[in-house]
Formats: sequence, C-alpha cells, structure tokens
Amino acid sequence: MASFDSINYSIRPSKSVQRGLVFEGLRQISDVMEVGNAIYVGFGSIWFTDFVQAHKVLDIDDMVSIEANEIGFRRATFNKAYRTITVMEGRASARLPDVLETDGYNTRPWIIWLDYDSALDEEIVEDMQWVVTNAPPNSVVLFTFSATQNAYGKPVNRPDRIRTLLGDVVPDELSKGDCEKETLPITLSGLTMDFLKSEVADAARPGGFVEAFRVPYLDSVGMVTVGGILPAKGAAAAARALVAGASWKGLVEEVIEAPPMTLREIATLQAELPAVAALTRARIQELGFDLHERQVQSFQKYYKYLPSFAEIVA
Repeated sequence: MASFDSINYSIRPSKSVQRGLVFEGLRQISDVMEVGNAIYVGFGSIWFTDFVQAHKVLDIDDMVSIEANEIGFRRATFNKAYRTITVMEGRASARLPDVLETDGYNTRPWIIWLDYDSALDEEIVEDMQWVVTNAPPNSVVLFTFSATQNAYGKPVNRPDRIRTLLGDVVPDELSKGDCEKETLPITLSGLTMDFLKSEVADAARPGGFVEAFRVPYLDSVGMVTVGGILPAKGAAAAARALVAGASWKGLVEEVIEAPPMTLREIATLQAELPAVAALTRARIQELGFDLHERQVQSFQKYYKYLPSFAEIVA
C-alpha cells in the first residue's frame, strides 16, 4: 500500500515541527545566498504540503515532484497545487537525471528534499550519492527516511546492516545499544551526515558540504532528516557562518516528540508561554491534565511550529 493511502503527512505533529524547522532554515539560507531562482525538487505525493511552503515561504515557482506509484502519479497530477509543478512518474534514481537535463535546470540551484517513508536502503544511499555529486552549486539537499529499528534487522545484526549501507564512516565499535528504538534515530542522523560529508569530499566539490539539517523525530515511528548546503566556492564562508550562528535551529540534538494534544490542552499550555523557566509535569498537573516530562519539554521548545486542527461540522 502506498503511504498516501494511510497517512496524511500534513497533520503529523512532529512532522510539522520538522517541516517548520526546515523551512525556517531554508528561508535564512535564501536571505544570505544566491538561491532566488532555485528549483524545488521532491516527493509531493497527493498532498504537496512542502511544495506549498516552498512557493509561499521561498517564492519558488518552478517545482518538480517525482512519484513512483502509478495511481499516485495520476492523483498527484490531478492534485498538484500550482500549474508550475511538473509531476514525473518513476523512481528518483531514474528521474533525477531527467530533472538535471531539463533546460536551464543544471545551472540553477536546487532545493531538493527526498522525503522517503521507508528505511534507509541501498537505493536511497545511491540517490544520496547522485544528488550530492550532481546538484548544481548553491543547492540545498535534504533526505528523510525511517529509523524504525526492525527495518534494520535483528538487534545483533543492526550495526552490520548500517555498516553495509554507509560504509567506512560507521565505526567498528558501533554497538547494539546504539541501534535500539530510543537511540537509532540519533545514531543514523550522525552517521548519515558523516556519509554525506565523505561523498562530497570524494566528489571534490569546490565549496564542499556545509552540515545544516539534522532532525530526528518521532511520529509513532522514528524518522530522520539530514541535509546541508552545497555552496559555490565563493559562498562557502557565508553558508558556514549562517549555520554556526545562534539563530540556526536546524541541528537538533534530541529526538523531537511532539505530543498529540487537544485544542484545549494546546491553548492552556500556550497561555503559559513564552516562559523564562521550564514548564514541568507538576505544573501541567496543576493545570488539570498530564503529559510525560519529555512531551512537556518538547512542547515548550517547539510549540511555535505545531499546527492547530479542528473539525468543522456543517
């Protein structure tokens, strides 16, 4: 079953936080680098949530959505949010070279977000290698994949599976404990980032690779988003300074777990914020309900990125 048949990606709370952090970062990048004529490339599915953001927040018109599923391709073509979106049918590995060969697209920067719903595998790794090798200068590249532990084999075999996928960047001392449910998103985010840096170094890109996005998150299953900037040689210093600045939020050290909450709960907690001191579980209980401590902390840190939904009854 295709993921669009079971998941509306626009309403997952932790996914919304991840998307908010990414687009806040992309807006900052567009302010300091020459990406004003960028192409947006991704997997719009039938929802095109990130494509709408790319158009509204980044003022990007030319966009390409790749859809491997036959029915999904027809639905995506029907549902595309803007006339300037081109929907290509096929797998990313087959269609990305076609995007590069589109007239003028090899000289304009790309903002490319390959947002997979499956676990890291050989095909995704090859897509990553192709992108960081071939994307034009000043492109921003992002990759999302599942960090569900069972997709990487039995606990004792997971380190070897990850080493098979990512190669020499995986240390020999990677342990079974590094690959459990709670630790795997952090482990994969760090190792995949090391892999991207290594691939860019091997490709000898003049501007190198600037690590910019590392966002592990949990929406019933563990997920990881990693990415960075492939600056032109003259833009590398500005890109590194931006990411090193205090306002940069794209490098997240913990797993984001935005709690599913009612509108009343959200409104009650928002009325407590912003606050100088950290909210506590005890304070939540005083307000009349309860959350896990990690959910309280996550809400306080990321509440600005959470969406609000309500059912409208006619």
